[in-house]
Amino acid sequence: MQSSWDMSWQKSYVAGRAVPRAPGVAAARGAVLVEFVIAIVPMMITFFGFTQVAKIYTANLAVRHGAIAAARAAIVISDENDNNPGNNGSKQEIKQAAALAMLPWIEDRSLTDVRVTIDDRSSRRDVYGPVTAKVRAIYHCRVPLAGKLICPASVRMVSGEATMPHQGARYKDSLL
Repeated sequence: MQSSWDMSWQKSYVAGRAVPRAPGVAAARGAVLVEFVIAIVPMMITFFGFTQVAKIYTANLAVRHGAIAAARAAIVISDENDNNPGNNGSKQEIKQAAALAMLPWIEDRSLTDVRVTIDDRSSRRDVYGPVTAKVRAIYHCRVPLAGKLICPASVRMVSGEATMPHQGARYKDSLL
């Protein structure tokens, strides 16, 4: 006669009652765990990959927004060709406008090395000539698993550009 200890492989307890169990169930549980791990890893990499791509595009959108803010500031501040009367700001204020538009990304160090360049093609003859603001920054990929796959160097260059007409004044020549 077998003791209850010897038959423990055949029983499982549910709500305090013994329920018979077929031999090999423990091995089946291990197989399910292995299959789960094999299935979940590619799914996690895919999910994190989509997340990293979405963050890159969002950072690119933030940099383009920074370029628009810099261009809006430049069209009223820029006076490279002496065609903007009054008390004008400085190039530092134009760069500050771009940085304020991207502030959350700069504060958490996702965007670094932000560079703003202004190309003012207005003149005294054409005071409403185009002013172009270009913003470039380095985005740091930080999503686990996918950051290294999508950004091999863990960084990616993002840039934005915006062009608007200069807001100079034609009356300056008549006042002199």
